Amino acid sequence: MKKNITQLDMISKESKYNVFLCIDLPDFLNDVPEILRSFTPMINISKNDKLNHFSLKYLLDKNNNALFQIRFLEDVLDYPLPDLYNFLSPSLGEKSEIKKYVKEKLYQYCVTLTGNELPYGSLTGVRPTRIIYAKNGSVSNIKQFLIDNYYVSSDRARLIEEVIINQAGYYAPDPYSVDLFVNIPICKTKCSYCSFGTICLSKIQGFVDRYVECVCKEISYKLKFLDSTKKVKNIYIGGGTPSCIPLPQLEKILSKFSNLSKEEFTVEAGRPDSINLELIKMMRENGVTRISINPQTFSEKTLREIGRSHSISDIYEAFELAKEYSFLINMDLIAGLPGEDIDTFINSLEKTISLKPDNITIHSLSIKKGSNLMNNGYIKNVDGVTKKMVDCSIIMLENSGYLPYYLYRQKNMLDNLENVGYCLPQKQCSYNIDYMEETNSVIGFGAGAMTKYIYFDQNRIERICNKKDIRLYCADMQILDC
Repeated sequence: MKKNITQLDMISKESKYNVFLCIDLPDFLNDVPEILRSFTPMINISKNDKLNHFSLKYLLDKNNNALFQIRFLEDVLDYPLPDLYNFLSPSLGEKSEIKKYVKEKLYQYCVTLTGNELPYGSLTGVRPTRIIYAKNGSVSNIKQFLIDNYYVSSDRARLIEEVIINQAGYYAPDPYSVDLFVNIPICKTKCSYCSFGTICLSKIQGFVDRYVECVCKEISYKLKFLDSTKKVKNIYIGGGTPSCIPLPQLEKILSKFSNLSKEEFTVEAGRPDSINLELIKMMRENGVTRISINPQTFSEKTLREIGRSHSISDIYEAFELAKEYSFLINMDLIAGLPGEDIDTFINSLEKTISLKPDNITIHSLSIKKGSNLMNNGYIKNVDGVTKKMVDCSIIMLENSGYLPYYLYRQKNMLDNLENVGYCLPQKQCSYNIDYMEETNSVIGFGAGAMTKYIYFDQNRIERICNKKDIRLYCADMQILDC
């Protein structure tokens, strides 16, 4: 990328900056600081206001010209906004253009300051594909468009392009279909990288019956009032580890959907040691078509260190059971787990590919607030090791016949990377595409579940979240009249 801030060229590219962030931006630019946060740890944002202030402002100069201003150390950089923008009340389209312009300028400044470029350039947010879908088919060369307009690296621009190509026939915005999501935020143990509002089964053992009763009550209530014009498309039971609760309790939830016509029915049975023959038979009898069996790694040492209670042999046994009963199977791996090098990761990937599951999801480790990793001082790094792992996965999976079909990003991901779902041809998970691309409404059930009503005619999404605490959620469900 061509650098245009020559006064910064003398700054050492090895420097790290600890800064206090000062923001004076309108609400529609509230995600602009994510550019700065993406440069962690080269630029570390602190709550200590005694540090050097890094200031971002949106203002009018003395001649009433609109400016985006960056102040840091000795630099005061003013970027005039094009005349067509209305400073006081920009239209929706103008807001989008202003945001793009401001992010571009901040990104260029940070690149020059740190000497580092980001794989996703000035793109922020969870869904990098959204910028392309918003163009309604007007982009003829997706890869080049992302490189030219958002400074996305060539390899990541190609990945986004491949995802969009492989969503063809599955990406289908539909105001008349809904997906159903049930959250069971309970696990056998807490993984060190997890920040979800999950609780260990041992701590809530005596409350599971009541929780399941309340979830079933919510399902009955919401389905009773489901708009008759809406068709249920996919059902996803997630968590947590739904398969860790007692079998009769899980069956009560699954049976609530037995009379519904659906295209896809997934249960996230992520912990291999929670899977047995009785569970497999019960899920099949209740119409489940797809399950997740998530190794995360094939290193026994790493499994112990990240807090997972299963063994490598558990993975193989669970997989063989699921294949015997003809389930579609997803398997997750995480790149960048503590203590793992590239050889360890490639070994895990080779073993996963050898099983030939229908879907393989490659997660780049994210250091999340509330996780044991962050609480124990583990910090985001950008040393390139995780990128080597993920880049190897792209090559190995594509060479093995897998296609990238959905992609999303999170904060504090090692090497500023992404999570990518791969599939064998024609084995795309419809729910994953629906949810990530927000192509239809999702009705959520259970503690912490999010309901998203998508109003296509109004270009807006309404989000309603259940209480995350299981006991508070159950208290809310008691008042439902079913």
